[in-house]
Amino acid sequence: MEEEKNPTSPEGEEAPKNEEKAKSPWQIQKESWYDKIPLSLKQLDIIVGICLTLLALTFLAICLDALGIFHLFG
Repeated sequence: MEEEKNPTSPEGEEAPKNEEKAKSPWQIQKESWYDKIPLSLKQLDIIVGICLTLLALTFLAICLDALGIFHLFG
């Protein structure tokens, strides 16, 4: 019964549970760029979060200026 649950290769090794899909050239290029950045994943997540927050504040300032509620530059 256990052999049916865990398929094995002819050599007796277990088959990989998570087979990786073939990566596109664009995905490989992006990963090579990220490998050159000496930051951890958590640090990159913080930087991305800060940038998204600033972008949202920019859109809010634009909307408030367009509605005439708040004029940032006079």
